[in-house]
Amino acid sequence: MDSFPPSSLRRLVAQSRCLIPAVLLAGCASLDPQGNLDAAASLATSRIDTSAAAAWQQPVDTPSSAWNGRDPLHADVALAVAIQNNPSLRIALSRIAERRADFVQAGLLPNPTIGVGIGVAIDGLSGAPALVQGLQALTWLWTRPDRIATADADLQAAVLTAAEHTVTLAARVGVAHAAALAEAQRRSLDAAYLDVSQTTLRLIQARHGVGEAALLDVDRAEVDVQSARTALIAATRHTEQAKLALLETMGWPGHTIDWQAAEPTAATPPRAGSDLALLELAASQHLELAAQAALIRRHVAARSLADTKRLPEVKFTFGWQRSFNERKAVMPGAQISIPILDSGAPAIAKAQAQLEQARLTWIVTANRIEYDVRNTASKWREAAAQTLVTADRLLPAAAAALHRSQSAYSEGVAGLTVLLLAQEQHIAAQRILIDQQLAEATALIELRRAVGGTFESLPAPSLASRENPS
Repeated sequence: MDSFPPSSLRRLVAQSRCLIPAVLLAGCASLDPQGNLDAAASLATSRIDTSAAAAWQQPVDTPSSAWNGRDPLHADVALAVAIQNNPSLRIALSRIAERRADFVQAGLLPNPTIGVGIGVAIDGLSGAPALVQGLQALTWLWTRPDRIATADADLQAAVLTAAEHTVTLAARVGVAHAAALAEAQRRSLDAAYLDVSQTTLRLIQARHGVGEAALLDVDRAEVDVQSARTALIAATRHTEQAKLALLETMGWPGHTIDWQAAEPTAATPPRAGSDLALLELAASQHLELAAQAALIRRHVAARSLADTKRLPEVKFTFGWQRSFNERKAVMPGAQISIPILDSGAPAIAKAQAQLEQARLTWIVTANRIEYDVRNTASKWREAAAQTLVTADRLLPAAAAALHRSQSAYSEGVAGLTVLLLAQEQHIAAQRILIDQQLAEATALIELRRAVGGTFESLPAPSLASRENPS
């Protein structure tokens, strides 16, 4: 038979010395998860610049006081509503309370077992035997530290995961708000273009009336008007759909859409834009990485707990007995199961495999985060450069071409084809700018999420608990 690990023996001796204090203090930890919820709120608030603690105190199914549903909706207001009303986030918070209960449970001494028996004589003799026996498992003493460490790591992971869900929710709200704002801008642009095309049609019809324009020009202008009208219909519905998507992210999918998306607060780009600096930022403060590290600690504790399978299971017994001849006796004793047939090797091998899986999962997560950081940084740089060119070069050139075409057409120097082409190029340039600005805003929001929720350098998240559930 394998010998017991020396570390397990030392732990057994140390725990045996404090049997009475441990038994007396067991179960003193609070089940209230508020401290852990506050820790999650603190981690999230430092990354999203919006207080989460107050919103989490409100019921998820009641209207948020952050917005009346009619005023222009800013991105930070939408996030405040989402923090209270998004049910998926509340599920993550409820897991904190669940893990808190597991943490308290890990420190509780197993309930004792009491057996009672009484005998009835069937041979005609007098007297009746009686038996009272109690049993208390003591294996808990040397498995308790690892059980507590396992539950504590699970609790830490739940806190970090809830905070990470809040950061992810902030990114989703930001992207959805930017999309709703872009669709509203496209609708305004298409409405303005419809007005321009209708004005052009009236001009052509007037010139046709005096014989200065052909009927073909009128037909072409009419086609342009109807194309602009169908584009406006599509833009109106796309705006409606973008609003619904934002409301769903906020947890208000049934709310009305009689409101406008307001201009968001100007997004601050990262101070250090190099990939290396961004990767260092993500490595030090990304909450998903920290949650995965907590799960590794959980499996380290579970591996240590599996080692105790090599130790005997010990149960303390104490009994009182009365025999047929009325003699009474007390019977202290112990029950010990010897790990001969099951030496714990399978449990240890399983725990070791799970630990390796947790380590590899952390590597998978780290690789994905590294890719997300570099990929979104590349998309942001691309969109930012394109927006600059479109805003500074393309759009002014298209506007100048439209102005000259209008002047040339009114003077009879240029034909209708030149005017319509200039109008289409101008509206196309404006649409391109909206698309590029949306791509830039989306990429910047995603980049901020990929580095951990903020471009400000924060200390590495650590929730190592010194709390003892006993």
